Amino acid sequence: MKWFSYLVLLIPSVASAQPVPPPPPTVILIRPAAEPVPALKYRIVPERRDLIPGNAAIFYHRAILLFSLCKLPPPAPTPGQKAPTSVEETINHWLTVPFREIPLDKARTVLASFATTLHEVDLGAIRQTCDWEFEHRKEGIVLLLPEIQEMRALGRLVNLRARVALLDGKVDEAMHWLQVGFVMSRHTGQGPTLIQALVGNAIEALMARTLEDLIQAPGSPNLYWALVNRPRPFIDLAAAFDGERMILERELPSLRELDSGPWTLDKARRFGDDLRSTVGSWDGPSLLSPNDRSRTSATAPPQPQGFAAQLALASMVAQLYPEARKALIAGGRPAAEVDAMPTIQVVAIHTIRAYDIFCDDIYKWAGLPYWKSAAGSDATMTRATAKAKAENPLLALFTMIVPALQTTRFATVRSDRQLDALQCIEAIRLYAASHGGTLPPTLDAITEAPTPLDPATGTPFIYKVDGTTATLNGPRPVGAPDHYTSLIRYDLKLAR
Repeated sequence: MKWFSYLVLLIPSVASAQPVPPPPPTVILIRPAAEPVPALKYRIVPERRDLIPGNAAIFYHRAILLFSLCKLPPPAPTPGQKAPTSVEETINHWLTVPFREIPLDKARTVLASFATTLHEVDLGAIRQTCDWEFEHRKEGIVLLLPEIQEMRALGRLVNLRARVALLDGKVDEAMHWLQVGFVMSRHTGQGPTLIQALVGNAIEALMARTLEDLIQAPGSPNLYWALVNRPRPFIDLAAAFDGERMILERELPSLRELDSGPWTLDKARRFGDDLRSTVGSWDGPSLLSPNDRSRTSATAPPQPQGFAAQLALASMVAQLYPEARKALIAGGRPAAEVDAMPTIQVVAIHTIRAYDIFCDDIYKWAGLPYWKSAAGSDATMTRATAKAKAENPLLALFTMIVPALQTTRFATVRSDRQLDALQCIEAIRLYAASHGGTLPPTLDAITEAPTPLDPATGTPFIYKVDGTTATLNGPRPVGAPDHYTSLIRYDLKLAR
């Protein structure tokens, strides 16, 4: 599957789905805990001085290979019984139930079979860099990323390892494997595609759920300062945004030659052929390639569908040419130079300029905090897309490969939001440790350590206390899906 298609599948379309009733709030038992000594004894990711030179991706690739080799085949079903699930399905099921319901003996057996896989992941998580070598690939949106998908399976395996350690009462060991998982999530997200960031977010969410269990365990350390000193943003989108902005140039390399002087008619024809075939590969037939799969060889004559696509492109170019010519001359190009160019070159130069303006209008919001940019980003995307469709059908086709930036941005800010909410809970545990095991009346009453703002709204988390119980909530932010996953909902209860 092309990663462009897979990206769509990764982003849930909650708007068109039936309303999903939210599950009950997550209950957190508050066990008072002062900060550890030294304060940074625990870390969400390793300190730089503990990292080893090398590329983590090499170790993850080895882990993926070993994972596939070490899978135990499920036993053959007896007559009348349902076929047993795969090992992956079994692990996934164990991660969806309360962690104390995991069958320890069976889980230990599974983990033992993947001991070498986990060792390679552990080695990868302490490397200084992670380079998947996607940066200068030329395939564009048809580039396959199977190793990124397989990182989800490794993330589930690491998460199970942490949960089993926690069930065994080995809090420090559980914390180590959670650290491995958090590093994996960041490493997965390091690259020029947004799909990497989304898979990294999925791995991070797994670790955050187990972190909720860890901070409730008897004798668990207070992780307030560990959470404060984590990377921010936890999944950085900078490289992915840069990579996505270059995707059109990788899809159509001849765009780099638009300003190389007037093209020959043969070169213009080749560009038109490349344009039709490229746009047609973007997830199905389009205006320029209505089921145009007619060319079976370099010498075979085009079939009627091919002619239809050629006529569609010629008609579009003819329609856009007068305005494109006028705009280029108004922009300072000599009329003689413009008139010497084939019509498709003139239209392409004009359209690429408009595309660059379109992308700048969309991507410029990425430099602001989510809560300051959500409304403006959504409005800009809607306005710019409508303008492109109304004024330039070729530009409208190019915008097909501009991803849902706001949706991806919220997915990453949701990771930081989850960790900041847990940081608030750890601040509450600090307060309880120095106030006789009581809950703070307000977040402002916590003087042991400042509580963070909700990074999705720019406002404090909503905290209310009622005796020995309290709630900690975060509302649905602007631009977020109308879905319970856009909320923060905790019920806090003092452990007895």
